[in-house]
Amino acid sequence: MNLKHLLWNNALSSSFILAAACSPLKTSPHDEKHQWEIKLHQVQTELDDLRHDTNCFQTELQILDGRIKYYENALASLKQQDIEKQQVKLEAIAQDLRSLEKKWNAFEKTQEGTQGNWQQIASNANETTLVLSQFKTRIQELEGEIISQNHRFEELAKIKGSLESLAKSLKVPYKIYKVRSGDSLEKIASAHHTKVEKIKKLNELTKDLIVVDQELKIPLD
Repeated sequence: MNLKHLLWNNALSSSFILAAACSPLKTSPHDEKHQWEIKLHQVQTELDDLRHDTNCFQTELQILDGRIKYYENALASLKQQDIEKQQVKLEAIAQDLRSLEKKWNAFEKTQEGTQGNWQQIASNANETTLVLSQFKTRIQELEGEIISQNHRFEELAKIKGSLESLAKSLKVPYKIYKVRSGDSLEKIASAHHTKVEKIKKLNELTKDLIVVDQELKIPLD
């Protein structure tokens, strides 16, 4: 039973009770008491259903908050893992650069040698070309992985946004407050940073009269 259905049933029950009270038909005191007990039982049942639905909404909100925190932790973990992977790859690239620098130094020294060293120079040149090709390939692979990770971050951000929107749509716009001894609508409104008129409108009150243990809906805005 949803909130709209409960409010509609309450309105029907109130109308039925009012009609019964205004009816010209005469009944015995026993029958009249029995009818009132039935109506009171129906109202109590509907109030219990409303409390149950409110608790269900609050439970769903807690579950959604937990999921949002889980995805936030997952995002942070993925970012940390990607940073560590990139650091490892950057260190490997730095080692390749140092190796390449050594080979270039060796290449320059061979140029100062005799004509008989040209074969060695050609071999070093081929190795240098191979290292440069491998270095270029590794850079391309790293760029591809970075792009892929960015796509993953965007997808996770969309999921997080959807969950946050869903959580906002499920939030109940009020909370329940049980009236205590010495309370008044003005005192309750001041304590919860709202206005008396808002509380009366939300609870469909026509007067400022409230009683102890009465449950009031307090707006959250």
